Amino acid sequence: MRTTILTGVAALALALPAAAQQTNAEARAEASIAMDATQQSAYDGWPADRQAAYDRWPADIQDYYWTLDPRQQRGWWALTDEQRAQIHAMTPDQRTAAWAQIAAQMSGGASTPPPASPASASASAAGAGNMRFVASEMVQNVPAPKAEYPICSREIQDGCINPREAGKNYGNVPLDYWPGRPASEIDGPLPAKKPND
Repeated sequence: MRTTILTGVAALALALPAAAQQTNAEARAEASIAMDATQQSAYDGWPADRQAAYDRWPADIQDYYWTLDPRQQRGWWALTDEQRAQIHAMTPDQRTAAWAQIAAQMSGGASTPPPASPASASASAAGAGNMRFVASEMVQNVPAPKAEYPICSREIQDGCINPREAGKNYGNVPLDYWPGRPASEIDGPLPAKKPND
């Protein structure tokens, strides 16, 4: 699920220089930023695993998190730490485009692969916000089987039956052995039975 959220974001991230995508080691060493009362209250309401994840982030990424609106904050938790760092390293225009794509996917507006089963359609990842997965059935019309198929010839090669399968005594004879290389690489006809048997 996390990889589908950032399909477009990954393409934008590839446009950045590799150095811009890497988090500065000095920033990681910095202490957590000081939170105001509202931020501290939100932090205190998080589960322990979310608090631990936040505490591992560099200070500049922690600071960036508090600049996000509530919808973006819900999307932020659906990302991996690597994806979060990629978004943080983007230019403001790239961030705007990335958040638009994430918001569209969170609201079901983007084209995403359907879930593997209807049961997974209602499942959501813990802490993934208000994401909604929808499965849609695809109906494909298949032509009704024919009562009789024509015998294959030079003119008819699709929707037909091989002459030998139809009980005729002409047409290609299936081999009961491997000739050693593909038939397209062999000049001339091959015997139906393996030579030297």
